[in-house]
Amino acid sequence: MYFWRPYGGKREKSCADQGVRIEGTGQWQGYAAHISSVKLAFFGGHVEAGDEIGEALNRYCFNDRGQNDVEPHVEVKLYKEGKLIDPTHHLQNCMCTGQICESNSRNILLGDPFKTDKRYNGVRGWDVECQMINDDDEDSPRAPMIYSPIAGETVGRIRLFADANGAYTGCDNDGIFIVGIDDWLGYEARLYNVKARSDIGFGRKRIVQGEPIATRLDCENSPDSVFVEVRFEGRVVNITDIITAANCKTPNFPVF
Repeated sequence: MYFWRPYGGKREKSCADQGVRIEGTGQWQGYAAHISSVKLAFFGGHVEAGDEIGEALNRYCFNDRGQNDVEPHVEVKLYKEGKLIDPTHHLQNCMCTGQICESNSRNILLGDPFKTDKRYNGVRGWDVECQMINDDDEDSPRAPMIYSPIAGETVGRIRLFADANGAYTGCDNDGIFIVGIDDWLGYEARLYNVKARSDIGFGRKRIVQGEPIATRLDCENSPDSVFVEVRFEGRVVNITDIITAANCKTPNFPVF
């Protein structure tokens, strides 16, 4: 976050010449937001989405005439790779999943997006890179945390394979599903190659989007990725733009 002067230091507009430039990191790498006019509570540093950064100023305090009918507001300009873009779907009904794996802040995908994967009984979805984490104070790598891509009210377990006796065994035979709520009502997210946190358990829960709900599996043959499948009204749907943050517009899927 950086202090920014929207009016370029013009003396006659000094009362409103305060603003902020926020440069995106992680999944928002390449984005920059310019917001004005704002009296900042602090003038730089790291900020998270939703943090309080200051108070709005009157953008037309320098103009005594012609702006009395304009409601108080701030101006938001969103840039992507240096180009001004329409921020509407990032501000209203934003449906991007956010970061899914702790070691992959940008949701980098392995291979093609929205592909079929035989490792998980041919389900279709996204293979999200998820490398082990090497902490400075640890001797060996640890499994990364997995964040819920949706808000949910139910968490369940997925077991892909049963042996001849009908028993589900094997270190890598694990996954979870989350039944959506609120903006994600009608959706279900399924994550493979993950294990639910023991302190959360299964059943009816209140899951906040972005909450750490699982860890990646750390088995002998565990891939360095987690596979994500998303369903709407029971059918598999393609939400690649929402996972990669290319476009956060609410999908208009038909209700089946």
